[in-house]
Amino acid sequence: MRRVSTSATGLAGRWSTAVLSLALSLTAAVVAVARADTEPTNTTAAVVEPIRSLKGLQPLLPDVGDYIDPGDPGALLAAQQLGKALFWDTQAGSDRNACASCHFHAGADIRTKNQINPGLLVTSRPNGRNRQPNELLTAADFPFHKLLDPADRDSKILSDTDDVTSSQGTFGGDFVSSKRSNTRNAGRFAPSASENCKLAYTPLDPQNPAIGSPFHANGSIYRKVEPRHTPSVLNAAFNMRQYWDGRANNQFNGVDPYGRRTYIQQTTDPAIDPDYVFGNPIANVTGLIAAYDTTPLSNAPAIVTLRQPLIENASLASQAVGPPFSDYEMVCLGKSFADLGRKLIPLTPLATQVVDVNDSLFSATAGLVKQAAIPGLNTTYSDLIQRAFRKKWWSAPGRYVIDPSTRWPKLQYAGGYSQIEHNFSLFWGLAIQAYEQLLISDDSPFDRYMNGDATAVSDAALRGKDIFTGKGNCSSCHSGPLLSSAAAVDTPARLKTPIDTLLMRDGNKAMFDKGFFNTGVRPTPEDLGLGAVDAYGFDLSYTRQYRWQLSFGANTSSAVDVFKVDRCGAPGQVRCLAIPSIPRDAVDGSFKTPILRNAGLTPPYFHTGGQSNLKDVVRFYNRGGDRRATANGDTTGRDQKTPMEEINQTNLASGIGEPNGSTRRGLGLSEKEMDDLVEFLLTLSDERVACHSDVFDHPELPLVMGARDKGSARSPVARDIIATLPATGKLGLKAVVGECFPNSGDLFGTLNKDDRRGMQATFQRILRRLDVTE
Repeated sequence: MRRVSTSATGLAGRWSTAVLSLALSLTAAVVAVARADTEPTNTTAAVVEPIRSLKGLQPLLPDVGDYIDPGDPGALLAAQQLGKALFWDTQAGSDRNACASCHFHAGADIRTKNQINPGLLVTSRPNGRNRQPNELLTAADFPFHKLLDPADRDSKILSDTDDVTSSQGTFGGDFVSSKRSNTRNAGRFAPSASENCKLAYTPLDPQNPAIGSPFHANGSIYRKVEPRHTPSVLNAAFNMRQYWDGRANNQFNGVDPYGRRTYIQQTTDPAIDPDYVFGNPIANVTGLIAAYDTTPLSNAPAIVTLRQPLIENASLASQAVGPPFSDYEMVCLGKSFADLGRKLIPLTPLATQVVDVNDSLFSATAGLVKQAAIPGLNTTYSDLIQRAFRKKWWSAPGRYVIDPSTRWPKLQYAGGYSQIEHNFSLFWGLAIQAYEQLLISDDSPFDRYMNGDATAVSDAALRGKDIFTGKGNCSSCHSGPLLSSAAAVDTPARLKTPIDTLLMRDGNKAMFDKGFFNTGVRPTPEDLGLGAVDAYGFDLSYTRQYRWQLSFGANTSSAVDVFKVDRCGAPGQVRCLAIPSIPRDAVDGSFKTPILRNAGLTPPYFHTGGQSNLKDVVRFYNRGGDRRATANGDTTGRDQKTPMEEINQTNLASGIGEPNGSTRRGLGLSEKEMDDLVEFLLTLSDERVACHSDVFDHPELPLVMGARDKGSARSPVARDIIATLPATGKLGLKAVVGECFPNSGDLFGTLNKDDRRGMQATFQRILRRLDVTE
């Protein structure tokens, strides 16, 4: 019998709620499902791609010609400009938060106040008490798993927490309506000027953690914090799937992160479990509206139809449409993309934020940027959409709803949305993708060294590189030019088998999704990661879907993603899948291998944000992770059965710590070797990223730096403390404030011997204080 995979973080349930809210405002149909090859063959070992320079390499780009005219060079530029504006614009969020609010530095987040998602299972914290919202993190709070001997994973635990360092987002609440900003009365960066959301103070019930919110405390409602650490969006164009658990699909459906899954009508699979329901309950009214007669005669309505696009290699777009439906990140619960479009389309982009006159993208169009220090662009979102996208996606007059009986758009003013509003998710996803495809950092010292500059890196860094590819075994997961086995730069690599096998700690082989590993950061039951299901009940893991096919045939409805499995057998075949004699998987507790480029700029680390500096990350791997032994395995396993009726006592990735049967404890690296490894990791940072220059420049951005301790007499909503990241142009921060961010490898201090500036101290010097919250 199939069992529903859930995560102790509540992530799956939260996303189910968000997507159901999304689906109620969209349109759809059932689509065909492509299946994987299942011919049995023999075994051949897989190949690890060597680390190398990224210079000149490009991601596999999606074909978006049906949406953005490839013959019009101005259309692509307009799409990139639209994407950058949407990414940085605080008008987009219900509480004045943008995508960039969580991805403002090197594509990530280095704030330290109100950045904790409080775990509710483990309470042995350094200060001996439960974490409260709005606390300020310090170096003493890290690592989150403190050991008496950091070299011995089995030594006494001094403190332990299932907290997560992430990014503060919305206050939450239920969406009521959008309302126009009144910057004269409310203040240029006031969150209260954006939308009407219903909030009620509901503190957590200690006796029943399912009741109330951990972000409601001390009489105040604080901003929510995401349950996983914020990954960088830089170089993310090379990832086949996005998010730590891979839920942002390689196929973009135009409406949400889940690819073809969204277009599968809700059903059951009697062959597996007649009681398990999966699929979208309103798939028959989910999709986009396309117009085929944009110049109707005699006031006749345009000819419109329902479309369910699936755009390959567009995981960036799939990811981009996720946060605008999350009541943790950007919006109040129950808001639709059409509502967001109705609010933004007539507005001036970045209307409350200054744009540098030398902005790398906006200055490419004459007159688009206003004079220095005047907020906003000289255009509207409506105009940018019309310049970027083909007319059939925005030009139909009238307002529409989708008739569930005919699955056809029909004109209806009451409750309907215009075509451009209805399709706003398409414009949002493809435009932000077009912008993020530019954010490739390929000019690090490591790149220059690999391209022939022998002086670009130190001798210590070169020794660290040898440890990375040798004794440290880092490159078995962090491979290729991105230093991530979840990323690829060439077309053939994207088409390779996305499933592989590895030897587990119990000596048996298991199948896993390439690029996703359980490294023992936290006990698996706390967060199943890739082992969970999506909002529609489908397995996130390709491996799990493939195993349904092995058991019930290629056409089983429980396997929905499109992928090819190259079974071993051809002479000299490499990168193929050898099915273990006793099939099992190792996907529970697995997370996507992060790209290591700019690692020195993006602390803290891991999907929990539980390590504040690179030296502690190296110590973690040197001791063989933070797993603890259990009666039959270790804490990477779980006692609950998998959907395949198995109990996996370990899901630990091979290569983490000592080899099977070894008497050695961990990797056996000396302090000097660990320091050399850190030196190598610091060579992966691009100075343009540290300086917010070139394509990494940006508009001005107000940042919430926690809240005042008490709300006002009028409302329990905590009052934000706001500081502003200044706008930069192509010349970056040096031209604005005289310095760049340090490549420190440490959230607080620095591990960089050549630059002793601390990350937080520099951050405070760069920010401009405003503290306007009324």
